[in-house]
Amino acid sequence: MTTPRAVRDDINNLLDYLLNAEIAVFINQVSISGTRVSWHSLDPSLPFLTHRGDPGLEDYRRWVAAGAFSAYLFDGALLQLTYDVEGGSITGHRLAYIPAPYRMDPDLVRAESLLDVVDIYVVDTPTSMVLHSAVRFDYDPESAAPGHPAAHLTINSAHCRIACAAPMHVGRFADFVFRHFYADLWAAHRRYFEGGATRHIGERTLTENDRTSPHLAWQ
Repeated sequence: MTTPRAVRDDINNLLDYLLNAEIAVFINQVSISGTRVSWHSLDPSLPFLTHRGDPGLEDYRRWVAAGAFSAYLFDGALLQLTYDVEGGSITGHRLAYIPAPYRMDPDLVRAESLLDVVDIYVVDTPTSMVLHSAVRFDYDPESAAPGHPAAHLTINSAHCRIACAAPMHVGRFADFVFRHFYADLWAAHRRYFEGGATRHIGERTLTENDRTSPHLAWQ
């Protein structure tokens, strides 16, 4: 049985570890609002997305300004961690890794307001944006249909939905992000990340239709 408090504790465990290891520069308070476990936004009046579809620089800036993230890392990348929990089960999640739009100096990220740092790069080097895609693991069983798996990975385009074996535990998500995008940090903290990589949080959801195309599966 899964509870909002247990999910909150798992997220707090991850965020505290990242902060203490100086991988994260800032972590947001994890809040429970009804059935939702997420970050505590600093300015909920700002829209989450400026347009439907793929996020851009304006969305990144709004997320930073609103504190619409669980943590930001030493390079300015954002982690957004949200779960819905009802009746003892996970009923939805959005786990996103948002790379920074520029290759920002970690010393500057640690020393200054992240929004100020981004704006420095926007003004001084407007054409040096990096084209790294956001990576998002969603679980949305109510919308499941052919072409829209209940659990899926979205990269590069909002229309990309690669089927996943099951809803994803936050520890497995962190292992995936750091294993693939920060290999040196993953190796330095291997024991911690591997400990989370084997944790489960829901039943398998792959359908026969999902299996007809490449998909992500794990033990």
